[in-house]
Amino acid sequence: MNSTSNTSNFAPVVAFAYNRADKIIGCLKTLEQCPEAAETDLFIYSDGPKSEKGVAAVNETRTSLHEYEKTSRFKSVQIIEAAQNKGLAKSIIEGVTKVLGDHGRAIIVEDDLIVSESFLSYMNGALNFYQDKPEVGAICGYSYPLDALKSYPHDVYALHKGDCWGWATWEDRWDEASWADFDYDAYFRDRKLRRGFERTENGWDLLMLLQSQGKQNSWAIRWVMNLYKKGLLTIYPKKSLVTNNGFDGSGIHSNKSDEKHYFGSLTEAQKTFTYVEPVPDKRLEKEAATYPRKGLFQGTKYYLKRCYVHLYDIKRLIAGR
Repeated sequence: MNSTSNTSNFAPVVAFAYNRADKIIGCLKTLEQCPEAAETDLFIYSDGPKSEKGVAAVNETRTSLHEYEKTSRFKSVQIIEAAQNKGLAKSIIEGVTKVLGDHGRAIIVEDDLIVSESFLSYMNGALNFYQDKPEVGAICGYSYPLDALKSYPHDVYALHKGDCWGWATWEDRWDEASWADFDYDAYFRDRKLRRGFERTENGWDLLMLLQSQGKQNSWAIRWVMNLYKKGLLTIYPKKSLVTNNGFDGSGIHSNKSDEKHYFGSLTEAQKTFTYVEPVPDKRLEKEAATYPRKGLFQGTKYYLKRCYVHLYDIKRLIAGR
């Protein structure tokens, strides 16, 4: 069964901000260009400063947000300010859990995203169409620029790979973030699980290792692992509706060398989307999985990352773990 866009049930938007006033306002300005913004509730979570040194930037961001609220095109705006720094992972887990508990569904963006005028139409339509399809765990507004998509005949496609650049989900799939407490030792002992997860996107295994070592604090890698373990699919648009404005060194997890590889200009707004049954295309799955190491530069980076993982595995083997 196919269906065109149906956005009669508008999901709230949840946005996360920290200390980049220009980024979050830029994100919100593009979001409010979506016609559906007038019928959409906006929740903005503003994290607190890590130290006295960061107070000024956080205060500037909050001042900008309250100024934005006065002229916002959204149906309503609620700004939730954390008294202390939680970090992005805790902020997102707690904020998304709260909004999903109150509304049952939500669309989530971080401050450095820029979206198409079609973004909210696509996201709401997909949330409505796939809500009663239990094999679908999430919706994503970003899409890799895959060569196989040039001949792909539909507006949307499904992958076993999750993503977090402009995404949405439902309360029952989020499951109160019960997946956030993860047994990393069990993961590294499970060769089958590791190989399968890495085959959905080359690089996931390294991110799991860095997370386990405390070298990064990512809610996203735990979320996409949860989707994979449950066999849940993520729906993507054929043409990406999201680009990223955070590759200028102002973010924590952004890298300037990745900007051209992953992001381009947004295409002209699409008025309607036709949604199809969530059956993964093998060509798309294979190309999406290997896209992070496409090209000599990215391929070399991936090889070095795998060497780091293999060294860790050798150390575990020697230690009898």
